[in-house]
Amino acid sequence: MKFDFDVAIIGGGLVGLATACALSQCDLNVAVIDTKFAQYTDLDSDIIGVRASAINGSSQLYFAQIGVWDDLCTSQRVQAFTEIGVWEKDGQAHLSAHAQDFGYQNLGYIIENHVMSHYLYQYALACSNIRFFSYEAVNSVLNDDYASLTLADNTILQAKLVIGADGAHSWLRQQQKIPVIERDYIHHAVITTVTTEYRHQSCAKQIFYPNGIIAFLPLWQSNKSCLVWSTKPDKASNLASISEIEFANELFALTGDKVGHCQLINPRMVFPLKARFAKCFVKHRLVLIGDAAHTIHPLAGQGVNLGFQDSALLVATIKDLVAVNKDIGLSKNLQAYQLARRKDTLVMLAAMRTIQDMFNGDLLLKKLLRTIGMNAVDHCSPLKKQLIKYAMHI
Repeated sequence: MKFDFDVAIIGGGLVGLATACALSQCDLNVAVIDTKFAQYTDLDSDIIGVRASAINGSSQLYFAQIGVWDDLCTSQRVQAFTEIGVWEKDGQAHLSAHAQDFGYQNLGYIIENHVMSHYLYQYALACSNIRFFSYEAVNSVLNDDYASLTLADNTILQAKLVIGADGAHSWLRQQQKIPVIERDYIHHAVITTVTTEYRHQSCAKQIFYPNGIIAFLPLWQSNKSCLVWSTKPDKASNLASISEIEFANELFALTGDKVGHCQLINPRMVFPLKARFAKCFVKHRLVLIGDAAHTIHPLAGQGVNLGFQDSALLVATIKDLVAVNKDIGLSKNLQAYQLARRKDTLVMLAAMRTIQDMFNGDLLLKKLLRTIGMNAVDHCSPLKKQLIKYAMHI
């Protein structure tokens, strides 16, 4: 069986679903290919997700433009954070910022990933010009006039443009032999959710220590946070395997003065951390977005926001091309998009590498430099405001 679409999106995660929802408003017929849609159908109010993301001002605006932001807020599972605090364990480096000091209502939002996926999926289901396919793609061919995708059930999808939103290990990127530049952060992230002794008071916290970074992202309940513990691979493996009591004790030794004692809510998940940058985001009839195009260290919480920025600019570009009756799949028509997104991504990759390198280890010179640098930023309101504006992407 064969179907024709304007756009086919491989990957129904956050960025893929957001792109489908936004494109539906351009009167385009959209196919979304993913095998995991069943997990988005129900939202249990008693279950707190393992993974959550920090959503900046730009991503919040994109959700509002799509039409899902009000639904997310109605769920009462959106936690605005009004303050950030960054500390060095056993050091003098410190940085803090409060939204009201810079005239903002908040600095961003923490939302569980499965909550965002649920509302994006529900929105997409209601769109008559979005169709879901639950069999995986097994072959892709980029022709002069269209892209052709063959699914595992022998269904063939033809589209003017295929979008790869299928994650860090993108099948589409590998199928089309697009090279990737990689840098191993030599860190793995241990992710879970915890109940903290002290209330989070809408503050996102990060604690640096010589062998890692620990972040607490405040959730919609006052003493619940998503924990992201980035550390060396062997230590991460150990943290995932020890008992909950041992884990809580190790966590308390590093962060107890900031959050008190912690209890685990969810199982621990471990993810290797690598910087990835596809050598091209655009080919004839193909675009890579989100983690399929780039991955960065989670220490600044910008990974998913980069993906939403990809999505928003790509949708705007496609809308402009449709308005003047230009082919949305020609690579030359997508070069301005590629240039803009590669520039933004490279800046963020460089920033994450610099920060991680600076806080890795406890050499006396490094400790001195980061103490001087962070404290200087902390006491320079104009510079701090510019950094916050950049992080919020407003």
